Amino acid sequence: MTICVLDTDVVIAALDRADAHHPAARDAFARFASTGTELVICTVNYAEALVRPAGEEANLRAAVGAMASLGIRTSSPDAAAARLAARRRALGVSLADGFAIATAERLEADLASFDRRVRRALEGVGLQLSAALSN
Repeated sequence: MTICVLDTDVVIAALDRADAHHPAARDAFARFASTGTELVICTVNYAEALVRPAGEEANLRAAVGAMASLGIRTSSPDAAAARLAARRRALGVSLADGFAIATAERLEADLASFDRRVRRALEGVGLQLSAALSN
């Protein structure tokens, strides 16, 4: 089974129909489902995706429910993952993006992201962009 780590922007785009990347995210999640891809999000990125919905309890519950219905499981970083994420900042990405990259590295997974900086950083660490987004 293929594993794909999700960057925050992909989850936000899937949940928000007004997001410019929503159609691409919707198509990617359809591909994930059709190929049986296991979806993982680092708890740091999970929290980041919930920042806007957390403003209202009903929106927060809806977002949490939507992520669960998409079959996304969380992965909690340990100290070693946190150190790796901190080192990934040198690739020109945010700390949260560093956690997504570190999670993909530790799980030997592909990574799904719309962020150009993250996509460039993947080359430097030998990771692949998810085929569901490479169109």
